[in-house]
Amino acid sequence: MSAPQSVQIYAVTSPKPRSTTEGRRYRVKWRVDGKDKTRSLKTKAQADRLRAELLRAVASGQWFDPATGEPGTWERSEETWISWAQKWILLKWPHWSGNSRRSAVESLVALTPFLVRGSHSRVPEDLGAWLRQDGFNVASSPRLSVELHPWLKRNSILLVDIEPSVLEAALTGATTKLDGSTMAVDVVRRRRTTLNSVLKASVRRGILESNPMDRIEWRAPERTLAIDISTVPSFLDVVEIVERVWNLKTSSARYATLFAFVGMAGLRPSEAMGLHAIDLELPDSGWGLARLRGATTSPGSRFVSGGGIHEDKALKQRAPGVVRPVPLTPALVDQVRYHLERFPPVDGRVFTTATGRPMSSTSYSKTWQRARALQYADGSQLISSTLYDLRHSAATLMLQAGVPPAEAARRLGHSVDVLLRIYAGVLEDERDRSNSLIEQEQRGQLRGP
Repeated sequence: MSAPQSVQIYAVTSPKPRSTTEGRRYRVKWRVDGKDKTRSLKTKAQADRLRAELLRAVASGQWFDPATGEPGTWERSEETWISWAQKWILLKWPHWSGNSRRSAVESLVALTPFLVRGSHSRVPEDLGAWLRQDGFNVASSPRLSVELHPWLKRNSILLVDIEPSVLEAALTGATTKLDGSTMAVDVVRRRRTTLNSVLKASVRRGILESNPMDRIEWRAPERTLAIDISTVPSFLDVVEIVERVWNLKTSSARYATLFAFVGMAGLRPSEAMGLHAIDLELPDSGWGLARLRGATTSPGSRFVSGGGIHEDKALKQRAPGVVRPVPLTPALVDQVRYHLERFPPVDGRVFTTATGRPMSSTSYSKTWQRARALQYADGSQLISSTLYDLRHSAATLMLQAGVPPAEAARRLGHSVDVLLRIYAGVLEDERDRSNSLIEQEQRGQLRGP
């Protein structure tokens, strides 16, 4: 006969002092044959209830499963990572923009091979392709009612078996390049956020009692919002790039005004590509105005509802229908007027390709790369600059010119807080001038009227 089990149930442990509301957890700990088991719960009532159920199981002589540490009569959810991840993305898909859909799919494809039973070293070579084409392809299978990949059907880990150590290994594997280096900060943070969101949703649906992500030691790298102003193209660079592209004899000249909108008015490229002629005020002289109503992105046909590769959406972090007016300098007004004469709008759009379709980053990328290569010498910090960097040029010029941060933020579509964090370096460069202005005002007041 086997030796009787030894089961010990400990008192509920209260949250640590000064824990944040999100971090407050009541812990239930028990021991089965020398192996500890712990559960972390949000409320004391939940913890007390679990402890009472464990005590009742001991009192009634129930057998505890050594693998799970739980009474053998307790039902365990058979929901696996892949089955729940598919359900989760179907729940979220209708509420996301195309780019959000693409980002979530990329993260799930990267994470899933590591959320398996045992070692992930046996992952078949075709798994990544299957996940993209079938596993998370909502566009081709709206219900994802596809036969699971045979290997995943056998090896995808049960949600209830996901421990912090499993998550730490998955995050490390999904954010490490083939050469052993860590991926870009934004990619790392997106993958961690996606993993956390999937598991939080399983708690809300009652599949898990608590989110194991709350107990991991793995931390995403901090993201630095502040830009290095030495890598920002100057206003003269913007003017020269726009002029160089405008003088092209090919249809690529149409991208010059797009570059001008970004580098002189501070629009995001997607906002400029979403402009319609009816939303422009272009007087014969003086300043003009662009009323931004949304943005045009190109996440791809798999991520756009209704077909096509382009998607029109609301302004970033703005409700649908919100309009952001952006003043246009007299020089930019002239540039836009010439553009509309040379390249008439198609379906009202200011910017279209030579075939009349909405623009995308793919449309202008070759023209931008050629213009950038002609503008900067090899070895320059700016040789790898992006079109989005021209937006930083516009913001830097505003702040250096003394435009109040609140007004600059309004034109750029930022909050003042975000503006100050992104362009902290620009404001630091203004310190000496500001000191001089303060001294001048103080001397004036001391002298009196």
